[in-house]
Amino acid sequence: MRLWPWLILLVAACGKSEERAASKKVPTMVSEDPPCDPRTPRVCVGSDVVACEPEGKLGRALRACRTGCERGRCKGTCNDEAVKLIYVVDSSNHLLSFDPRLLPGDPFKLVGTLDCERSGSPFSMSVDRDGIAWVLYEDGELFKVDIQDARCEASSFRPGSAGARNFGMGFATDTPGADTEKLYIAADDSSNALSAIDTARDVIPRPVGRIEAANNPNPELTGGSDARLYGFYPQSAGVAFVQEIDRGSGGALGPRWMLGDAPLGDVNAYAFARWGGKFYIFVTTFDDSGFNNSTVRVLDPATGQFDTVRQNLPWRITGAGVSTCAPEKDAAQP
Repeated sequence: MRLWPWLILLVAACGKSEERAASKKVPTMVSEDPPCDPRTPRVCVGSDVVACEPEGKLGRALRACRTGCERGRCKGTCNDEAVKLIYVVDSSNHLLSFDPRLLPGDPFKLVGTLDCERSGSPFSMSVDRDGIAWVLYEDGELFKVDIQDARCEASSFRPGSAGARNFGMGFATDTPGADTEKLYIAADDSSNALSAIDTARDVIPRPVGRIEAANNPNPELTGGSDARLYGFYPQSAGVAFVQEIDRGSGGALGPRWMLGDAPLGDVNAYAFARWGGKFYIFVTTFDDSGFNNSTVRVLDPATGQFDTVRQNLPWRITGAGVSTCAPEKDAAQP
């Protein structure tokens, strides 16, 4: 009979043990929702670029980012080929890439349609080193658009803070070869004001000077990794031209490269970008029959020669942008 107390103690001990185990918190089940959107093939996980597989699961790490990851890309490193292309936007909100290497074939590829929830049309644009297109609308609102999928988000830019609601714009590095840059804007009014925005810090325009060569209408801008800034002046009367602009004062630098010896005609939209040492000029004019003729013209400053390489395009292009990651020289050229 002495065994019974031991059995009772054993049973009691087992019961307490089971109670303690049952009282432990049960881990919450992990959600079965996919960790990434397969429509976005690359995502940021911490400072790494990671593949998003077709089934919506995270895949292999593609790149470790030294300067941080944003929107599926390493920030400001120029290691993404897409950020080295020209991008254009038209009056119907289409965002397209433009690869000059595909000429004389078709260099355009539709990225998507902007849904920035604005009335009116895009007025101008430029592209930064992180692959963000800065798109200005006619009402003065400035939006940030991803060049991979045309997704749009508002910026905190205050319309009219540069003096004019509309302006041409282009990024240029702070010094040759630098990975820092500023967005230069040319007011589309009689002030001919040139301002700069440090988009890595804020979206506040800071006055630089007055664009010396400005006429009516005012220029569109483009820059580059060599810290230079250029303007395209379509000229309402006279021959259109391209000329360098002093980033510190707005003064005119160097020669004027003329687009032939006759006016372009009745210009109703224009845009401008520099790639591989050449200027790509997008101009829409009314032709003799009263219809829009949208064209692409190439100007080579090394020779002064220009040519119309595409015309009768289905897009009325109102903005063009190229990042400071774009090559200064076309690798295919000697």
